[in-house]
Amino acid sequence: MTSKYWDDFEKRIKETVEAIKENKVVPVRRVAIFITNKCNFRCKYCNVHFGNSEMSEEVFDSIVKKYGDSSIIHITGGEPSTVKWLYPYIENKENVRFHLNTNAFLEPPRNVKRLKISLDTKDQELFDSIVQVKGAFTNTINNIKKHSKRTITSITCVLSKKTYLDSPEFMRYCREEFPGLYAVFFSCYKGDNPEFIMSEKDVDTFFNETRFKLEKEMDKESLGLFKETLDEKFRIFGKNRFPENINNKTCYLSLSERVFDYNGNEYTCSHLFRDGVFNNDSKICNTCRNGCNRRLVKFNEEVEKRLEGSC
Repeated sequence: MTSKYWDDFEKRIKETVEAIKENKVVPVRRVAIFITNKCNFRCKYCNVHFGNSEMSEEVFDSIVKKYGDSSIIHITGGEPSTVKWLYPYIENKENVRFHLNTNAFLEPPRNVKRLKISLDTKDQELFDSIVQVKGAFTNTINNIKKHSKRTITSITCVLSKKTYLDSPEFMRYCREEFPGLYAVFFSCYKGDNPEFIMSEKDVDTFFNETRFKLEKEMDKESLGLFKETLDEKFRIFGKNRFPENINNKTCYLSLSERVFDYNGNEYTCSHLFRDGVFNNDSKICNTCRNGCNRRLVKFNEEVEKRLEGSC
């Protein structure tokens, strides 16, 4: 289960099991910071309620000083590039493992260790119309080309009524245009905008026809990620996407993670936070059946298995 994309899971499994067996605190290995609720795009499919709030540099710096030596600092939002002090700050911290989620309308810092960049189509006009910013496609493409040559860069693509049929061509475009790209991750539109909601017929078409064409275009890492999230029809657009996750009473992964909002409030799961659930412990809840994926479920199952085996 080791992967560049999801960090070193095998190491974190061993650390988690050993710490629990020895009644010690599990080392924190990933810190997700939702640094702002601002954004310079207004994507028509986005469910975020934007505002004008952002984390102060002082709070951010305190988190980096506490966790930066031993943890990945994963920055997301909102759109992090709207925080004016952030990119200069990152540029001056060469030894911190910063990961960044961004729309890449503005060029990311050079020393970010990994990038996840949003791009939903190879159609320039369609993309600009979706994000409602003229010239967005050109900026994003240029920055992906530049950074994928020197940074572990992944693309996140939202499958929707507007984009799913062209997803195989989009995947091919990404491989050809960005030869250094690490992976493309496909997620599902979960909102209620009729422009983007896929009908039952659309879902059937995607699962029974389009996905096979898409899989043929995928590199190994992209295919692995795809099969961890969209391997069965009910996972594609259902609200109960990972029912097996409820079998685990504890999310052991959350023991080695921390999440901060722009006010500096601390939580334990970035998936739950993203979905509006502000969790302060490691208990599995009903929402965990929707916002998870197979690799995270397997993490919990493997820890449970090793703990039981040590009894």
